[in-house]
Amino acid sequence: MNKYVLMIALLSLQFSYGQNQEQQATEQNIEVSQPKELASFVVFSITDYSNAEEYLKFKEKYNVDIKFESCAVDLSLFGRAKKSNKELASVLTEKYGTVWMEELPCTLVGVDLEQ
Repeated sequence: MNKYVLMIALLSLQFSYGQNQEQQATEQNIEVSQPKELASFVVFSITDYSNAEEYLKFKEKYNVDIKFESCAVDLSLFGRAKKSNKELASVLTEKYGTVWMEELPCTLVGVDLEQ
C-alpha cells in the first residue's frame, strides 16, 4: 500500500512541477509552443498508403500530408473533409498553379482535379 501512495505522490509532484515551469515561462513572456502540424488532405480509403513513396514525395515537396481515414464515413466527417480539402487545394493552386494536381497520387473529396 505504501508503494502506491509513494508512486501517486511522485506523479503528483512531477505533474505540478511541469505546470509550474509552463506557468513561469508564460509569466516571463516566453512563448510555449508546440510544433506546427502539416496541413493535410483527407482521403477515405480501406488502405493507408501514407508511407508509399509517391505520397512521401508529395508530402516533402509541397509540405502537405495526406491523412487516410476509414472508408466508413459519416456525413459530418465527409462534409468537413470536403471543405478542408477544397480550401487546401485552393492554397496550393495559388502558390504552385495546377502542377501540384498532376503530382497528387490520389483523388480527393471536394477537389476537381480536372482544371
